[in-house]
Amino acid sequence: MSDASVEVLLDDFENKSKWELVGVAARRAHLTTFVEGAPSKGLASFADGAMGRDIRALVVLIRKAADDLVVELASKPKPAFTVAGRLETLRLWVRSPHAAIRVYARLESEASGYQEVLLAKVPTGALWQHSEYQLDEPITDATLLGLKIRLMDVVKREGEVMILLDDLTVRTAG
Repeated sequence: MSDASVEVLLDDFENKSKWELVGVAARRAHLTTFVEGAPSKGLASFADGAMGRDIRALVVLIRKAADDLVVELASKPKPAFTVAGRLETLRLWVRSPHAAIRVYARLESEASGYQEVLLAKVPTGALWQHSEYQLDEPITDATLLGLKIRLMDVVKREGEVMILLDDLTVRTAG
């Protein structure tokens, strides 16, 4: 078996059909897409070889946002994202103009059980951030159950807080 690393696109966020809001904050948030993708990134491909698109980004809009509010996105259909092989690294493009945030990936595998990893620490700002998390130990045949977004420092108090997500990729080996 080859130990070569391969980058695989899990979602290009061209539409919201693969995600649903769950948890306590779901009633205060909604999903949409904008015609704005992260700049200066190459197109990645899905596990089946199909190329991702780079036109839209997924947008999470949150009403009555406050520090420490957690918004959860669950993949659908459940589970939507299974990663064959050894998952080594998760990558995500994020833009958060109204709040500093932490983004966590919720992972599960038969061998490793459930775990939540800090995928991104994103400061408040207009620029896209490319976040990457390298696992301490690779996870074999992992499933991405969803993402959690924790608002850390909300600067916009009126209207909706906006968080944009683009190109969720993983690097695998073997």
